[in-house]
Amino acid sequence: MSTTGGMKIRVILKMIQIHDNLEAPGDDEGEFRFKCTVTTGNGAVREETQLPRKKKFYRISDNPAWNRLVLDELLFEGEVADHMEVEILGEELDMLTPNDHLTPYRRIFEGDPESWIGLHQPGDEGSNDPERMKDWWVYLQVEKA
Repeated sequence: MSTTGGMKIRVILKMIQIHDNLEAPGDDEGEFRFKCTVTTGNGAVREETQLPRKKKFYRISDNPAWNRLVLDELLFEGEVADHMEVEILGEELDMLTPNDHLTPYRRIFEGDPESWIGLHQPGDEGSNDPERMKDWWVYLQVEKA
């Protein structure tokens, strides 16, 4: 804990897994980009990250043999007290039609930040796990900084 009553943490997007690339049948890969937002307190700190950082999109398949993308991207590093929200919006880019959107990921952490520490992954909290959306999965690491 710090002198202000908070804890310094890091939030890392470890990996995503696509289960529906939102493309026509037979098209193995989609072109995806993501907007990640971490908000702490009552909106006092808001950190936004666009992924990918250096190119226009990631090519990701929905074929189970190669539908995982390891990212290890730092989304937030800072002090939190008792509230943090993580939101990730995924978009599949199309040239001739409007872009398609993945189910939004949203996770609210409340209480003691010590209880948030660990890997939050699909299935670790049962069938209503927030990291397990119908069309994609999120692997999110919260750790002490």
